[in-house]
Amino acid sequence: MGRRRRRTIKILKKTLPKVYACPRCGLISIRVFFKENNLAKIVCGNCNLKYDYATETKKHPIDVYNEFVDKFMSGQVVLNDGKG
Repeated sequence: MGRRRRRTIKILKKTLPKVYACPRCGLISIRVFFKENNLAKIVCGNCNLKYDYATETKKHPIDVYNEFVDKFMSGQVVLNDGKG
């Protein structure tokens, strides 16, 4: 007789995304890069949206992105790409 095998349970860990949706063009093409002195650079690969975001403390990229989208939607963001 054959032996029964015990099923192995694979635990999938969810990870945070590295590319986000652009509030201007709507595509998933925004990346957040960190520079020195808690300065984050937000760049869209499709519509060339660029924004430098200064933070007080070290934050996760998703937190910087969410704060950027909130400011963008409320009209508080002045973009430095010349398109408005």
